[in-house]
Amino acid sequence: MSTPPPPPASGTAGAATAGTVGPTGATGAHAHAALPPHAGHAPPPPKPNVFVRTWAHRGKITFGIFLAYSSANFFYNWRQQKIRDTIPPNTVLHWRITDGSIVETDTDKGYYQKALRAASGNSPAPVSTLIDVVTAIKHAKDDPRIVGIMANFSTANKTQPGNGLGLAQIQELRSAIQEFKEAKAKALGGEDKVSLIAYTDSFDNQSQYYLASVFDKVYMQPSGSIPLVGLSSTVPFFKTLLGRFGIQVRAEARREYKSMVSPFTETELPPPQKQNLFDLLKGLNAQILADIAKSRARALGSDPVEKLNHLIQIGPFMGSEAKDEGLVDGLVYKRDCGKMIENQGAFGLAHYMRVKAKEHTNKLARTGEPSLVVGIVYLIGGIKRGGGDFGANTIVKGIREAANDPAVDAVVLRIDSGGGDVVASDTIGDAIRWCQDEKKKPVIVSFGNTSASGGYFVSTHAKAIMAQPTTVTGSIGVASLRPYFTPEFFKLIGVSVEQFFTGSSDASFLNDLEGSALTRYKRQIDATYSDFIKRVADGRKLTIEQVENVAGGRVMNGKEALKAGLVDKLGGLSQAIRLAGDYGLEAHKAAGHLPSAMQVENIVVKVFPKPKPWVQQIVESMTGDEAVDMYAKEKMRTMMMRVVGGDFVGLLQEVGLSEEEVFGNGVGKQVVEVEDLRVV
Repeated sequence: MSTPPPPPASGTAGAATAGTVGPTGATGAHAHAALPPHAGHAPPPPKPNVFVRTWAHRGKITFGIFLAYSSANFFYNWRQQKIRDTIPPNTVLHWRITDGSIVETDTDKGYYQKALRAASGNSPAPVSTLIDVVTAIKHAKDDPRIVGIMANFSTANKTQPGNGLGLAQIQELRSAIQEFKEAKAKALGGEDKVSLIAYTDSFDNQSQYYLASVFDKVYMQPSGSIPLVGLSSTVPFFKTLLGRFGIQVRAEARREYKSMVSPFTETELPPPQKQNLFDLLKGLNAQILADIAKSRARALGSDPVEKLNHLIQIGPFMGSEAKDEGLVDGLVYKRDCGKMIENQGAFGLAHYMRVKAKEHTNKLARTGEPSLVVGIVYLIGGIKRGGGDFGANTIVKGIREAANDPAVDAVVLRIDSGGGDVVASDTIGDAIRWCQDEKKKPVIVSFGNTSASGGYFVSTHAKAIMAQPTTVTGSIGVASLRPYFTPEFFKLIGVSVEQFFTGSSDASFLNDLEGSALTRYKRQIDATYSDFIKRVADGRKLTIEQVENVAGGRVMNGKEALKAGLVDKLGGLSQAIRLAGDYGLEAHKAAGHLPSAMQVENIVVKVFPKPKPWVQQIVESMTGDEAVDMYAKEKMRTMMMRVVGGDFVGLLQEVGLSEEEVFGNGVGKQVVEVEDLRVV
């Protein structure tokens, strides 16, 4: 007989039997509990591996990697830029100077050039405006981190010639460097503590040496030379040549010193014009020698001016001769100059301009110091009607934009022009009067290397006129050239002509002026000259007699113009901007806008007219906008021709990256032009 199994222990029996199979088999309940959990269902899918899961989220992962990389790259570049922009103490600014590296204004009217330059990295010799360079040197003067400047004039920097600096521009740079020298000598405890070094392999022209001479030390390669030969002028005459071709010139000039027509009507300059030209060259030459003598007095000896006057009679000079005469301090190579300042920090002047400008802007924003705003309008080259970079319409537009800008307190018109069209000059002069009379904003005219004839015509009613001692100005006079093609000319070229008129024939160049027609022609020239004289007298507050005494087409330097009352002060563009700011401040005080005792030291400069983006110019030109000249269309056509012809270098030049900017800059001959005058 079998004994029944004992009952399960209290509280555990259910749990013990639920999952246990008895020795004799499972009960129904027990059998159900022992089955797998998914009995009666499909098996679960296998878990996806890592690759599958990654692929499924590839978009998010790629974006995350891109975001992380971009952030890291941005931070790295930002950090590197911060390091590059950090100016260490005891730093010497390195300045590469080539012809074309300093200009009055950037004539590129779009933003594409700057964008391409930024995309291609720093140019080996960046193009900077004169005012930017002078401002940077003035900032460096007061910057305790900067202890010197090393300028490299080497011709090895060039790949093709560029436009050199004129005498007045060089004088402004020399003045800024001289101020830097004096301020640093005082701050550092002596001139010997300041590192002002100029170096070149060879001086290509006298103007380069003129600028370099202001530095404390001037070094040159042993094989180099200095063309210190004084100033000269060569005037060609075409009267005989024109006569051989049957061309005669009817010319009228007012008055005896107006030399523009002489090359076409004479075989040599008349005595008054000869004397005027010689006096001009003599005065400019004296200015140059006086500046060099002052800077190199120790090396040149007891009477430096007299010695320089002797040297220009026997120049140019080879390296050893230049050293013996005290024109340079040593004959070394660039690497030797580098060793002189190897224990000091190095920072490019162009880079310093950008960094210091940003620091200055941030400082003004942080401190909230008040600032004056001065608008600058540039008039460069011959004065002509119409548009273009410096046509009368463009200049007037710039003056009007500046006058209508509520932030602008005063305007500076910077002129570097030997003259031009009377009507265009009158148009610009009227805009100056409108700006002052209607908009109550003073206009200061700053003369550059040259501001003569039409350049002076536009300036007569400005609030003030400033010029450098070496500025060529004056030439208050008018001239007119009217060619006459004689029958011999047409016989020579094998052409016969027949003319028909319904009115006057005076405008035809196939007819000479005679009788009453010639009288009217001369009367028109007289009237234009009289108007010029009256404008000068009214604008400069002079009598007609006083103006007549300095007019007649006579040209003079800035110092003589100051004595004659044609110029108010001597100084460069930076001084003109300061003066404009002062006049603008006084105008606000007179109008009751500002307290009479208020002083404002900070000046912000804005250039007018505001440039349009280059793409916009092309779009407007293609849509028939008559306000846009043919520049954009010609630019596009030329670029397409470059592309078709495979001219890569030419294409770079068209878009703003010239060959000299890509491969290095060039040095050419410095030339100052005053109508027919050419001073080398």
